[in-house]
Amino acid sequence: MGRLDNKIAIVTGAGSGIGKATAIRFAREGAIVVATTRNEQHGRDTLAEIAARHTMSSPDSPAQGQTIPADVETAKNAGDKAIFVQADISKHEQATMVVDRALQEFGRVDILVNAAGVLVHKPFLEHTDTDFELIANTNFRSAVWLMQAVIPNMQQSGGGAIVNVASVSVMKPELYAYYYGAFKAAINKLSIDVAKEFAHDKIRVNVVCPGPVLTGMTPQGVDHQALIDTFAIIGRLGVPEDIANACLYLASDEASWVTGSTLVVDGGTNIS
Repeated sequence: MGRLDNKIAIVTGAGSGIGKATAIRFAREGAIVVATTRNEQHGRDTLAEIAARHTMSSPDSPAQGQTIPADVETAKNAGDKAIFVQADISKHEQATMVVDRALQEFGRVDILVNAAGVLVHKPFLEHTDTDFELIANTNFRSAVWLMQAVIPNMQQSGGGAIVNVASVSVMKPELYAYYYGAFKAAINKLSIDVAKEFAHDKIRVNVVCPGPVLTGMTPQGVDHQALIDTFAIIGRLGVPEDIANACLYLASDEASWVTGSTLVVDGGTNIS
C-alpha cells in the first residue's frame, strides 16, 4: 500500500530537480502522476525513470540490459500510470491545458504540486523588466493559474491538497536573487489566503520552503563547501529528494489536519 494510492497528482517542473524527484516519489507511493515541464526530453526522461523503478521490482521486469524506450508515453508504477504533458506554464493557456488534460485522462485532480521555478542570479541594479516578467510568470502566475484551474474540480470531488514550493529566502536575505525571493514570498502569502478561503471545501494548501538544494538552478561556480559551512548547520546541502519527502507528507492523508502551513526544509539554514 502506498501513501498516495489512487490519487491523481499534477507535478510541475517535473523534468528536473525538486519537481522530478517529487513526481518519481509520488508515483512510487501509488499516485497517478501528470508530470509537466516545457522540455520534452526531460519530461520523457522522468517517465522513463518512473517506469524503470517499477520494472526493477516487477516480476515482469525486462531482462538485464534491456532498455525502456526513450519515447515512452505512459509508465506503469504499482498498478498506476504516469503521463507527461509538455507545457510552458508561464503562459496562461498552457497552464490551464495541463489541468484540462489531467481531467480528460483521469476525471479529477486530487493533488497539485507547484514546483516549477526559475532563478535569475545577479546584482539588484542589473535586474531587468525581462527578468521580472520571466520570474513573475514562471514562479508566481503559473501557480495562480493552476490553482484556479484545479480548485473547482477539487470542490466537486470533495477536497484535495495543494503544495506550493517557495524558498527559505522568504525568511532571510539572499543576495542576487531579488525577484526570485520576492515572488516566493508572494507564493507564501497567497497560499495562506487560498487555504483560508477553501478550507470548508476540504482543500488544503501548504507551502514547502527549501533551503540550499543542489539542482540545475544552483548558480555556476558556487563553492558547495562554503555554502555548507555558512548555511547548512546539519552538515550537508539538500538534495531534491529531501523536498520531495516534505511534499509527500503535505499531499498525503497524514497531513489531513494541516493547511495554511509552511514547512521549512533547509538543513538549519534559517537558524544559522
